[in-house]
Amino acid sequence: MKISKDALWKGIIENLIDDFIAYFFPDLVKIIDFSRGFDFLDTELQKLIPNSPGQKRHADKLIKVWFKNGEEVWFLIHVEVQGYQDPLFALRMYECIYRIRDKYQRPVTGLAIYTDWDRTYHYSQFQESFLGSQIVYSFNTYVLRDHLPAELAKNPNPFAAVMEAAWQHLDKPKDDQSLREMKIDLIRRLKSRSISREKISLIIDFIRYFVPFTNSEISTNFEQDLMTITNSTIPMGLREAILEDVKQQGIEQGIEQGIATEKYEFTKKLWELQEFSLEKIAILVDLPKEQVFEIILALLQANGQSMEEAEQQIKAYQTKFVP
Repeated sequence: MKISKDALWKGIIENLIDDFIAYFFPDLVKIIDFSRGFDFLDTELQKLIPNSPGQKRHADKLIKVWFKNGEEVWFLIHVEVQGYQDPLFALRMYECIYRIRDKYQRPVTGLAIYTDWDRTYHYSQFQESFLGSQIVYSFNTYVLRDHLPAELAKNPNPFAAVMEAAWQHLDKPKDDQSLREMKIDLIRRLKSRSISREKISLIIDFIRYFVPFTNSEISTNFEQDLMTITNSTIPMGLREAILEDVKQQGIEQGIEQGIATEKYEFTKKLWELQEFSLEKIAILVDLPKEQVFEIILALLQANGQSMEEAEQQIKAYQTKFVP
Protein backbone atom coordinates (compact mmCIF):
# COMPACT_ATOMS: atom_id res chain seq x y z
CA MET A 1 0.00 0.00 0.00
CA LYS A 2 1.48 3.32 -1.10
CA ILE A 3 0.74 6.22 1.25
CA SER A 4 1.41 9.75 0.03
CA LYS A 5 4.32 11.55 1.62
CA ASP A 6 2.30 14.67 2.36
CA ALA A 7 -0.14 12.56 4.40
CA LEU A 8 2.76 11.03 6.33
CA TRP A 9 4.34 14.41 7.04
CA LYS A 10 1.07 15.93 8.19
CA GLY A 11 0.38 12.94 10.39
CA ILE A 12 3.80 12.76 12.04
CA ILE A 13 3.91 16.52 12.69
CA GLU A 14 0.51 16.42 14.34
CA ASN A 15 1.26 13.28 16.37
CA LEU A 16 4.67 14.52 17.56
CA ILE A 17 3.90 18.23 17.72
CA ASP A 18 5.65 18.82 21.08
CA ASP A 19 8.85 17.25 19.76
CA PHE A 20 8.45 19.04 16.43
CA ILE A 21 8.33 22.45 18.12
CA ALA A 22 11.27 21.57 20.39
CA TYR A 23 13.34 20.40 17.41
CA PHE A 24 12.71 23.28 15.00
CA PHE A 25 12.08 26.09 17.51
CA PRO A 26 14.21 25.20 20.58
CA ASP A 27 14.40 28.82 21.73
CA LEU A 28 10.62 28.92 22.16
CA VAL A 29 10.28 25.85 24.38
CA LYS A 30 10.57 27.82 27.61
CA ILE A 31 7.87 30.32 26.69
CA ILE A 32 5.28 28.04 25.04
CA ASP A 33 2.42 26.85 27.26
CA PHE A 34 2.39 23.17 26.26
CA SER A 35 -0.35 22.46 28.81
CA ARG A 36 -2.87 24.29 26.60
CA GLY A 37 -2.19 21.96 23.72
CA PHE A 38 -2.22 22.87 20.03
CA ASP A 39 -4.92 23.68 17.50
CA PHE A 40 -4.42 22.48 13.92
CA LEU A 41 -5.99 24.93 11.49
CA ASP A 42 -5.42 23.14 8.18
CA THR A 43 -9.05 23.67 7.13
CA GLU A 44 -8.69 27.43 7.57
CA LEU A 45 -5.47 27.34 5.53
CA GLN A 46 -7.19 25.49 2.67
CA LYS A 47 -9.96 28.10 2.62
CA LEU A 48 -7.41 30.90 2.39
CA ILE A 49 -5.27 29.24 -0.28
CA PRO A 50 -7.76 27.10 -2.26
CA ASN A 51 -5.92 27.19 -5.57
CA SER A 52 -2.37 26.74 -4.32
CA PRO A 53 -0.16 25.63 -7.26
CA GLY A 54 1.18 22.13 -6.78
CA GLN A 55 -0.82 21.79 -3.56
CA LYS A 56 -0.96 18.00 -3.82
CA ARG A 57 2.80 17.85 -3.69
CA HIS A 58 3.19 19.85 -0.50
CA ALA A 59 2.50 19.17 3.14
CA ASP A 60 1.20 22.38 4.71
CA LYS A 61 0.08 22.78 8.31
CA LEU A 62 -1.18 25.77 10.22
CA ILE A 63 -0.78 25.40 13.96
CA LYS A 64 -1.98 27.63 16.79
CA VAL A 65 -0.07 27.69 20.08
CA TRP A 66 -0.10 29.84 23.20
CA PHE A 67 2.78 31.47 25.02
CA LYS A 68 2.82 31.38 28.81
CA ASN A 69 1.97 35.10 28.84
CA GLY A 70 -1.33 34.28 27.12
CA GLU A 71 -0.33 35.45 23.64
CA GLU A 72 -1.75 33.43 20.76
CA VAL A 73 0.78 32.60 18.02
CA TRP A 74 0.32 30.82 14.70
CA PHE A 75 2.90 28.67 12.93
CA LEU A 76 2.75 28.05 9.17
CA ILE A 77 4.66 24.84 8.48
CA HIS A 78 5.51 23.81 4.94
CA VAL A 79 7.31 20.57 4.02
CA GLU A 80 8.65 20.36 0.47
CA VAL A 81 8.28 16.68 -0.46
CA GLN A 82 9.49 14.47 -3.32
CA GLY A 83 12.07 17.00 -4.43
CA TYR A 84 9.40 19.12 -6.11
CA GLN A 85 10.86 22.36 -7.45
CA ASP A 86 8.57 25.35 -7.17
CA PRO A 87 9.93 28.68 -8.49
CA LEU A 88 6.89 30.45 -6.98
CA PHE A 89 7.31 28.92 -3.55
CA ALA A 90 8.57 32.09 -1.79
CA LEU A 91 5.61 34.02 -3.20
CA ARG A 92 3.24 31.31 -1.98
CA MET A 93 4.71 31.48 1.54
CA TYR A 94 4.21 35.24 1.51
CA GLU A 95 0.62 34.92 0.25
CA CYS A 96 -0.18 32.45 3.02
CA ILE A 97 1.21 34.74 5.68
CA TYR A 98 -0.50 37.92 4.57
CA ARG A 99 -3.85 36.21 4.04
CA ILE A 100 -3.69 34.71 7.53
CA ARG A 101 -2.75 38.09 8.97
CA ASP A 102 -5.49 39.85 7.02
CA LYS A 103 -8.29 37.47 8.04
CA TYR A 104 -7.33 36.53 11.60
CA GLN A 105 -5.08 39.42 12.69
CA ARG A 106 -2.65 37.04 14.40
CA PRO A 107 1.18 37.01 14.36
CA VAL A 108 2.49 34.17 12.18
CA THR A 109 5.92 32.61 11.74
CA GLY A 110 6.76 30.45 8.73
CA LEU A 111 9.00 27.41 8.38
CA ALA A 112 9.95 25.67 5.14
CA ILE A 113 11.47 22.19 5.37
CA TYR A 114 13.33 21.14 2.24
CA THR A 115 13.86 17.42 1.72
CA ASP A 116 15.56 17.38 -1.70
CA TRP A 117 19.11 17.85 -2.99
CA ASP A 118 18.66 20.86 -5.27
CA ARG A 119 19.41 24.13 -3.46
CA THR A 120 18.21 26.20 -6.43
CA TYR A 121 14.69 26.46 -5.03
CA HIS A 122 15.54 26.50 -1.33
CA TYR A 123 14.19 30.00 -0.77
CA SER A 124 14.30 31.74 2.59
CA GLN A 125 12.89 35.10 1.55
CA PHE A 126 10.37 36.76 -0.72
CA GLN A 127 11.22 40.19 -2.14
CA GLU A 128 9.32 42.51 -4.41
CA SER A 129 10.22 46.06 -5.42
CA PHE A 130 8.15 48.53 -7.40
CA LEU A 131 8.62 52.26 -7.94
CA GLY A 132 10.43 52.89 -4.69
CA SER A 133 8.35 50.50 -2.59
CA GLN A 134 9.72 47.20 -1.36
CA ILE A 135 8.33 44.10 0.35
CA VAL A 136 10.69 41.72 2.12
CA TYR A 137 9.41 38.62 3.90
CA SER A 138 11.97 36.26 5.47
CA PHE A 139 10.97 32.88 6.85
CA ASN A 140 12.66 30.05 8.73
CA THR A 141 14.13 27.20 6.70
CA TYR A 142 15.48 23.71 7.39
CA VAL A 143 17.47 21.89 4.69
CA LEU A 144 17.63 18.17 5.35
CA ARG A 145 20.81 17.63 3.33
CA ASP A 146 22.65 19.91 5.79
CA HIS A 147 21.90 17.49 8.64
CA LEU A 148 23.58 14.15 8.03
CA PRO A 149 22.13 10.91 9.42
CA ALA A 150 25.06 10.51 11.83
CA GLU A 151 24.23 13.91 13.36
CA LEU A 152 20.52 13.15 13.57
CA ALA A 153 21.16 9.75 15.18
CA LYS A 154 22.88 11.48 18.12
CA ASN A 155 20.03 13.93 18.73
CA PRO A 156 17.73 12.65 21.54
CA ASN A 157 14.68 14.50 20.21
CA PRO A 158 12.25 11.96 18.65
CA PHE A 159 11.71 14.23 15.66
CA ALA A 160 15.39 13.94 14.81
CA ALA A 161 14.65 10.25 14.20
CA VAL A 162 11.88 11.30 11.80
CA MET A 163 14.29 13.51 9.87
CA GLU A 164 16.81 10.68 9.75
CA ALA A 165 14.05 8.47 8.32
CA ALA A 166 13.43 11.11 5.63
CA TRP A 167 16.89 10.34 4.29
CA GLN A 168 15.31 7.19 2.81
CA HIS A 169 14.07 9.44 0.01
CA LEU A 170 16.99 11.85 -0.07
CA ASP A 171 19.56 9.06 -0.38
CA LYS A 172 17.39 6.21 -1.62
CA PRO A 173 19.17 2.86 -2.06
CA LYS A 174 19.40 1.53 -5.61
CA ASP A 175 17.54 -1.70 -4.89
CA ASP A 176 14.79 -2.93 -2.59
CA GLN A 177 17.02 -5.25 -0.61
CA SER A 178 19.27 -2.34 0.35
CA LEU A 179 16.17 -0.30 1.18
CA ARG A 180 14.93 -3.12 3.40
CA GLU A 181 18.26 -3.19 5.24
CA MET A 182 18.16 0.60 5.67
CA LYS A 183 14.65 0.49 7.13
CA ILE A 184 15.51 -2.36 9.50
CA ASP A 185 18.63 -0.56 10.68
CA LEU A 186 16.63 2.63 11.31
CA ILE A 187 14.01 0.72 13.30
CA ARG A 188 16.53 -1.25 15.37
CA ARG A 189 18.39 1.92 16.32
CA LEU A 190 15.10 3.70 16.98
CA LYS A 191 14.10 1.04 19.50
CA SER A 192 17.40 1.52 21.34
CA ARG A 193 16.64 5.21 21.91
CA SER A 194 15.12 6.56 25.10
CA ILE A 195 11.80 7.30 23.42
CA SER A 196 8.36 6.25 24.60
CA ARG A 197 6.86 3.12 23.08
CA GLU A 198 3.97 5.08 21.58
CA LYS A 199 6.27 7.52 19.80
CA ILE A 200 8.46 4.68 18.54
CA SER A 201 5.37 3.10 17.00
CA LEU A 202 4.50 6.37 15.24
CA ILE A 203 8.00 6.77 13.81
CA ILE A 204 8.11 3.11 12.73
CA ASP A 205 5.03 3.69 10.58
CA PHE A 206 6.70 6.75 9.06
CA ILE A 207 9.77 4.65 8.21
CA ARG A 208 7.60 1.82 6.98
CA TYR A 209 5.58 3.81 4.45
CA PHE A 210 7.86 6.74 3.53
CA VAL A 211 9.57 4.99 0.62
CA PRO A 212 7.57 1.96 -0.58
CA PHE A 213 9.06 -1.25 -1.93
CA THR A 214 8.56 -2.20 -5.57
CA ASN A 215 9.36 -5.89 -5.00
CA SER A 216 6.45 -7.65 -3.28
CA GLU A 217 8.60 -10.51 -1.95
CA ILE A 218 11.04 -8.14 -0.27
CA SER A 219 8.11 -6.13 1.06
CA THR A 220 6.68 -9.30 2.63
CA ASN A 221 10.06 -10.19 4.13
CA PHE A 222 10.31 -6.69 5.59
CA GLU A 223 6.87 -7.03 7.20
CA GLN A 224 7.98 -10.30 8.78
CA ASP A 225 11.17 -8.65 10.04
CA LEU A 226 9.06 -5.84 11.45
CA MET A 227 6.78 -8.22 13.33
CA THR A 228 9.82 -9.92 14.87
CA ILE A 229 11.45 -6.65 15.91
CA THR A 230 8.30 -5.09 17.34
CA ASN A 231 6.82 -8.31 18.78
CA SER A 232 3.54 -7.29 17.20
CA THR A 233 1.43 -8.20 14.22
CA ILE A 234 0.08 -4.66 13.97
CA PRO A 235 2.67 -1.86 14.10
CA MET A 236 0.57 1.08 15.26
CA GLY A 237 1.25 4.68 14.44
CA LEU A 238 0.11 7.31 11.96
CA ARG A 239 -3.32 5.73 11.70
CA GLU A 240 -5.39 8.88 11.21
CA ALA A 241 -3.25 10.20 8.36
CA ILE A 242 -2.78 6.78 6.74
CA LEU A 243 -6.44 5.83 6.98
CA GLU A 244 -7.52 9.17 5.54
CA ASP A 245 -5.12 8.71 2.63
CA VAL A 246 -6.38 5.17 2.02
CA LYS A 247 -9.94 6.40 2.23
CA GLN A 248 -9.33 9.10 -0.38
CA GLN A 249 -7.79 6.52 -2.70
CA GLY A 250 -11.00 4.48 -2.48
CA ILE A 251 -13.60 7.18 -3.18
CA GLU A 252 -15.40 6.80 -6.51
CA GLN A 253 -18.88 7.58 -7.83
CA GLY A 254 -21.75 5.10 -7.95
CA ILE A 255 -23.21 2.34 -5.79
CA GLU A 256 -22.02 -1.25 -5.50
CA GLN A 257 -23.95 -4.06 -3.79
CA GLY A 258 -26.29 -1.51 -2.26
CA ILE A 259 -23.41 0.08 -0.27
CA ALA A 260 -22.06 3.56 -0.96
CA THR A 261 -18.93 3.10 -3.07
CA GLU A 262 -16.91 5.16 -0.62
CA LYS A 263 -17.54 2.70 2.20
CA TYR A 264 -17.21 -0.33 -0.09
CA GLU A 265 -13.84 0.82 -1.45
CA PHE A 266 -12.64 1.87 1.99
CA THR A 267 -13.44 -1.62 3.30
CA LYS A 268 -11.49 -3.19 0.43
CA LYS A 269 -8.47 -0.97 1.08
CA LEU A 270 -8.45 -1.74 4.80
CA TRP A 271 -8.68 -5.47 4.08
CA GLU A 272 -5.73 -5.17 1.67
CA LEU A 273 -3.64 -3.64 4.46
CA GLN A 274 -4.13 -6.87 6.46
CA GLU A 275 -3.69 -4.96 9.72
CA PHE A 276 -7.18 -4.59 11.18
CA SER A 277 -9.66 -7.03 12.63
CA LEU A 278 -13.12 -7.16 11.08
CA GLU A 279 -14.44 -5.42 14.20
CA LYS A 280 -11.97 -2.57 13.75
CA ILE A 281 -12.74 -2.28 10.02
CA ALA A 282 -16.45 -2.11 10.82
CA ILE A 283 -15.84 0.78 13.25
CA LEU A 284 -13.61 2.69 10.82
CA VAL A 285 -15.97 2.26 7.87
CA ASP A 286 -19.11 2.72 9.97
CA LEU A 287 -20.78 -0.49 8.80
CA PRO A 288 -22.12 -3.51 10.70
CA LYS A 289 -19.53 -6.25 11.16
CA GLU A 290 -21.80 -8.66 9.26
CA GLN A 291 -21.77 -6.35 6.24
CA VAL A 292 -17.98 -6.05 6.35
CA PHE A 293 -17.78 -9.85 6.46
CA GLU A 294 -20.02 -10.13 3.38
CA ILE A 295 -17.92 -7.61 1.43
CA ILE A 296 -14.68 -9.44 2.17
CA LEU A 297 -16.29 -12.80 1.47
CA ALA A 298 -17.42 -11.55 -1.94
CA LEU A 299 -13.94 -10.16 -2.68
CA LEU A 300 -12.29 -13.51 -1.96
CA GLN A 301 -14.83 -15.39 -4.04
CA ALA A 302 -14.30 -12.95 -6.90
CA ASN A 303 -10.62 -13.92 -6.74
CA GLY A 304 -11.50 -17.57 -7.35
CA GLN A 305 -12.02 -19.00 -3.86
CA SER A 306 -15.00 -21.12 -2.95
CA MET A 307 -17.29 -19.85 -0.19
CA GLU A 308 -15.86 -22.43 2.21
CA GLU A 309 -12.27 -21.46 1.40
CA ALA A 310 -13.09 -17.76 1.76
CA GLU A 311 -14.78 -18.31 5.12
CA GLN A 312 -11.80 -20.32 6.36
CA GLN A 313 -9.37 -17.60 5.29
CA ILE A 314 -11.36 -14.91 7.09
CA LYS A 315 -11.59 -17.09 10.21
CA ALA A 316 -7.82 -17.75 10.16
CA TYR A 317 -7.18 -14.03 9.63
CA GLN A 318 -9.30 -13.13 12.65
CA THR A 319 -7.19 -15.36 14.93
CA LYS A 320 -4.30 -12.89 14.55
CA PHE A 321 -6.22 -10.40 16.66
CA VAL A 322 -7.10 -12.70 19.53
CA PRO A 323 -5.10 -11.60 22.63
